[in-house]
Amino acid sequence: MQTAKFAKHIDKEQPVTHMEIHPRLQFINPYILQAYQNAGINEHDWQPEKGFAANSAIMHKIYVYYQQLYLQMPGQLLWAGLARMTGGQVMYGMKNICRIAKDPCVLTQNIVAVAKSIFERMAWQHELFISDRPALMHACTQLDAYAPAVHSYKTCWETILQNTPEAISKGNKMLLENEQHNTIQPYYDLIKQDSYSARYFRLTRFVMRQIHPYHRRFILRHPLGDVTLFKDRWKWIEGEKGMWQTWCSIDLQERIRLVSLSNEQVIRHDWH
Repeated sequence: MQTAKFAKHIDKEQPVTHMEIHPRLQFINPYILQAYQNAGINEHDWQPEKGFAANSAIMHKIYVYYQQLYLQMPGQLLWAGLARMTGGQVMYGMKNICRIAKDPCVLTQNIVAVAKSIFERMAWQHELFISDRPALMHACTQLDAYAPAVHSYKTCWETILQNTPEAISKGNKMLLENEQHNTIQPYYDLIKQDSYSARYFRLTRFVMRQIHPYHRRFILRHPLGDVTLFKDRWKWIEGEKGMWQTWCSIDLQERIRLVSLSNEQVIRHDWH
């Protein structure tokens, strides 16, 4: 049986950023493979070098997977719930980009690639939090040593395990900052290095909508900002009345209702 690897996607003509797994972290591979199986995805079918249209069915599946993951522990897995809601903006944005830009191109390849990298970095951690916390802590100790991020992953989960509303919010926000800074930003930087893709990518701040209905879209909060830059995007996410604060303050039943909406409803912003 072949095991999953962290995203390694290379197109010789239009290279996509890839993340090599450290040799000391090979033991994580079966956990990643299990996450693929639970999501109903064949890892080899997810091919970012083919662009968005060829991978759109898989993209839909990952956001359903995050939905199902969140609903197993809706009081704790706040990152997974928000990841599910973010899928609406990703799918909406990419469908519209593909109407005006060629697909595949560096932009569409890397948006698919970053989605795959997020899945391979985050899905197995959530699976182990639900099913095997000692294994999670051991794996995160090794992950922190050989693939460090802004925050220690072990500390993120230990914080969530304190099981107070404040600690749960803090630990999940630390996971979110790792995702935004360490996983997403390198792909965004690569997109901007390609002149063709950059001309479309710079429009992102104008078309970035709300991720959920209780915060404001990027351009209204930061009219002079650039959502493709971590520092500006993070202000929008974690600021006063921003995406994260409002997400955590939503009543649990309302958050469950929103996450339970279909992909099509989230894409359309049909919140009701």
